[in-house]
Amino acid sequence: MGRNKQRPPLYAPLLQFYLRAKPEGGKLLDPGNLQALPDAKVRRECLVLVHGFNNTDSDAAEAYFGFRSRQKEIFGTPDVATFERRFGDTYWPGDADWWSFFDKVDFLIYPNAVHTAVKAAKELADLLWQMPNLQHVDFIAHSLGCRVVLETLLFLRTRTLPMVGRLVLMAAAVPSEMLERNGRFYDLLTELAAEGTDIRVLHSKQDPVLHYAFPPGQSLAGGKEASGRALGRFGPSPAMPGFHSTLTEREIAGASHGDYWGPSNTSPSRVATEDAGRFLSLGDIGRDVGVARDVGVPASSQMPRDIGVSREFGEGG
Repeated sequence: MGRNKQRPPLYAPLLQFYLRAKPEGGKLLDPGNLQALPDAKVRRECLVLVHGFNNTDSDAAEAYFGFRSRQKEIFGTPDVATFERRFGDTYWPGDADWWSFFDKVDFLIYPNAVHTAVKAAKELADLLWQMPNLQHVDFIAHSLGCRVVLETLLFLRTRTLPMVGRLVLMAAAVPSEMLERNGRFYDLLTELAAEGTDIRVLHSKQDPVLHYAFPPGQSLAGGKEASGRALGRFGPSPAMPGFHSTLTEREIAGASHGDYWGPSNTSPSRVATEDAGRFLSLGDIGRDVGVARDVGVPASSQMPRDIGVSREFGEGG
């Protein structure tokens, strides 16, 4: 314990999907808390951000603030207010109740976090359903937060709305086998591919967490969780629905596990955040890009389809 700090002073989210009982460690908040200003709760479109495991409240806030800051830096966002109305920040308890040394032992924290991620999905879906006008939702997630998102989609598929537009999965701590035939998410990916939902996977073979902590952590999680093939380390395989069509990838050379959201000043971090921003069309917010719309109008028809498989490891995409 004791890792949680103050959130960044300029971080002021308009919409939060809050699933934590405590800012550090603690249990899953059931039911979750939709923390939203009145106009944020009635929006029709939302980009949902989901942090990974072993993040306190302040760790997640720093990641989300870093992502926003990097996007504004890269794209020169002209309308900051409209830009901020695009986001909804998720907080879930994927970190330890332990203290000191044990906060750092990822494979000991990880198995419990896997089960928490699965449980958090229902609460996140319920909070999204509390937004009465929500028609369109995109997701960007990191690490075990990618598991939260995929599990959430299983719930969202049981209702007509909201429609899912785009997913960005960064350093995904998800067994690749779960996205292949007979896997937990194979049918989900098949349906999303048929509907044209675009998924972008950002991955790195140099990720030490997915290399060393993921295999033993998945094994300790029990059941059908065992895997040595993290999606966020090896990227998508040809056995996954939509491979290199609706399911695209980019290998982020040299990226460590924390080099995705934006607070890191490394070159891989900038490559990852720029790729994600372009995929999600964040540079178009507040600009006249030829199609007039506001943040309440789904942007799926404007999604870039030429982003493909990218291998420019050392440059922004």
